[in-house]
Amino acid sequence: MPIYHNNILSVTTKELQECGLSAGYLKRALAGQRRGEVYCWEHHKEGKRVYIHYDSLKEKYQELIKKLLCDDMEPEVYLKKKDEDQAQATIDNLTDQVTSMVRTDPDELRELIDSQIYTPTEAHQLARAAGWLRIINEFDVKKVRKMGFESIATFRNEVFKRCLNEQRTGPGKAPLIKFKKGMITSERVLYRNAAQYKKSGIKALMHAGTGNVNREKGDQIAHAKLIDLASNQVKYSWEDVAMMFNDWAIENGKEQLTTSTIKKYLNTPKIKKVWFYNRHGKHAADNELQPLINREKPSFPDALWSLDGTTMQLYYRVEEEVYNKKTGRKEKKISVRSDLYVYFVTDANTGSILGYAVAFAETAGLVEAALRDAIHKYSYKPYQLQYDNSSANQARVIQQLYKNMSRVHFPCEPYKGRSKYVEGIIGHFQQRVLRKRENFKGGNITSGSLNSKANPELLAQLRKNPELLPEMNEVLVEFKNGVEEWNSRGESRDNYGRFVGESKIKRYTSIQHEKRCELNYFDKISLFFIEQPELYTYGTNGIEIERKGVKRHYIVPDNDGTVGDFMFANEHMGEKFTVRMDSEKPEMIVLYQNDKVVAEAYEKERYASAVADMKEGEKGKQVQFKQKQEQYGYEYAVRELEKQRDLLDEIKATGTEGFGWWDTSKANENARESALEDVSNGMSDGLTERQRRILQIGK
Repeated sequence: MPIYHNNILSVTTKELQECGLSAGYLKRALAGQRRGEVYCWEHHKEGKRVYIHYDSLKEKYQELIKKLLCDDMEPEVYLKKKDEDQAQATIDNLTDQVTSMVRTDPDELRELIDSQIYTPTEAHQLARAAGWLRIINEFDVKKVRKMGFESIATFRNEVFKRCLNEQRTGPGKAPLIKFKKGMITSERVLYRNAAQYKKSGIKALMHAGTGNVNREKGDQIAHAKLIDLASNQVKYSWEDVAMMFNDWAIENGKEQLTTSTIKKYLNTPKIKKVWFYNRHGKHAADNELQPLINREKPSFPDALWSLDGTTMQLYYRVEEEVYNKKTGRKEKKISVRSDLYVYFVTDANTGSILGYAVAFAETAGLVEAALRDAIHKYSYKPYQLQYDNSSANQARVIQQLYKNMSRVHFPCEPYKGRSKYVEGIIGHFQQRVLRKRENFKGGNITSGSLNSKANPELLAQLRKNPELLPEMNEVLVEFKNGVEEWNSRGESRDNYGRFVGESKIKRYTSIQHEKRCELNYFDKISLFFIEQPELYTYGTNGIEIERKGVKRHYIVPDNDGTVGDFMFANEHMGEKFTVRMDSEKPEMIVLYQNDKVVAEAYEKERYASAVADMKEGEKGKQVQFKQKQEQYGYEYAVRELEKQRDLLDEIKATGTEGFGWWDTSKANENARESALEDVSNGMSDGLTERQRRILQIGK
């Protein structure tokens, strides 16, 4: 490689030969330069070695030297880098020697373990950190230079780098050292710790109060007192806990502790779990302290629908007339409200809002309306349903609907909001869509972020000027537009803030999967036919069902196209049926016995009592109904009774118990056929004299 010789950048003939120049050519060129025949090979000799000046070489030779000897760098840069590397290698070697001198003091290690504050691993980490601090304090300027370092600053910088590396962790690897207040990333802080260690020894690395309150062992009484104060359900502040503990400590001859010492001690993970449950309650503690199960997002749309309800978070105005006692007149008053409640149906795979319903409270009807909206809008049903344990979700009619709609359905664990996908979707929808509306009420009251809250000055302005707020129907349109905006958003944003990628709802509707179930018209109708909780008896008025204060009567109409349910009633009067009905379309129900469909029943037609109220064609229907009453009532009974009596007479005449034409006498058979022909020709009504007498008596 090139070198500086007598402050001239030079290369030797041997190095030029390594670049491809022949020894003979070099010898002739140098001889020519000395004789004055050429002027491109400036050089000088030292002893027998020839140094050729780099700057005098032709460009092609310089390029060869840079490429083959200097790693494609300028020789000056290459030589400087090589010197720096060599110097750093020297420093690294010296630092390695210093690192090998770091030792753990057995007495310090024993003191750390005996304190019961630290685990064995933590004790060894602190003991090694103390070893580094001892090295820092032992090496002064004279010792550093004697070892080979240029200055104390270089030594300290290298020691700091080693300490920083030993504090870092790798995959599955614990740090080699740790300090009292966590990771030290400043050289100044490291040397301040070294000064404290020189003054206090290993106690400089131990928590304040060590030896006064040990982890459940050193002083059990003090430990118990602190746990008792921290776990109180009144939730004393840390300052109050410190004050009460120290008053108790003075009375009982114990060591007083600072507020910060008590906080650090009580917030160590093992101890925190003891008092946190009683102080904040089981559900809050589980959410705060229990490890999470990592779950993968559902792999396809409709794999999981997540349901939940929440307040709409939008203000609206209501105009109403109120009586003014002073003026004695009715006046218009505008009030501000935010009492609308929304129930969401969301898809966990795409984050889409598939359906929703709005009311003033969460009811079973609201849940059903939201599911109906999702089903009829996109024509898919879920593989699994996820919901909470609210009374609306546990209603029998809703549980039956969940059973009809999904293969799997069960509630999330109570008070575990993290397990419900819909919680995150609703939160993001409110903060990224609804919050852009001036009438946005604000996010969750427990949220600490100002960005999630509405501007109080804007709310004050709306409160003073309620006429600026939209009416209820306008808010509903506003909310609908917000849902459409959410569903039309892409997967992510580009550098300019614009949404990119397919929209949520596009992904929901376009992805195909073997486990997705698309519904036709009849499928959608059948989903909402819910089995009613009781059995119904088919009576003279059919099936009577009362819903929302309205009584309805359902009959199975005769299949001859005329009025009434005489045929079905004739067979099933008084029987009990399981009923399934769609509460949104109550005009038809389905009757079941033993889980088998028996018939479809329809709402019974009503007829006018007053002639003035009669509709066109209604009188004819009433006459027809009366005729069928006679036909299937008294006349039916008489005909059947006469038939049975004739049958008995024929049995007596033949002396047999047969019931076929072969047991009937020829005379009787001829008479029966003759009578049938007379009826067919309109010459007779088909009744016997006895039947006429019975009917006459009835009249």
